[in-house]
Amino acid sequence: MGPFGFWRVSCCFLLVIGTNTWREVAAQVCPNHCTCAGTAVDCHGLGLRSVPKSIPRNTERLDLNGNNITRISKSAFSGLRHMRVLQLMENQITTIERGAFQDLKELERLLPGILGLEVKEDKARKLW
Repeated sequence: MGPFGFWRVSCCFLLVIGTNTWREVAAQVCPNHCTCAGTAVDCHGLGLRSVPKSIPRNTERLDLNGNNITRISKSAFSGLRHMRVLQLMENQITTIERGAFQDLKELERLLPGILGLEVKEDKARKLW
């Protein structure tokens, strides 16, 4: 391989690496109006009516305290396999769809603050 062949292969390699890195960065965009620092996402007190859709997949701590969230959909936390702490206090949650927490295998603390929600013991297991 001549010097130009090696140069072309090197450029293609760098292009592929750069493209993959850009995709990773783009996938980790912080939700609108929230603050992201490392693996923590802070969306407290923003008046949100639902869980933001663009939560970075590497999130370990999510603060949704003090919003107007009324419903947790089944897909609200899908793909967030590294979540350890989820804060939902001071919301108006009345409905949690079955399986809403199924991807949260690493969850250590759930601070719900769920008013008026009745979850029967045998049904609670189905939330995960």
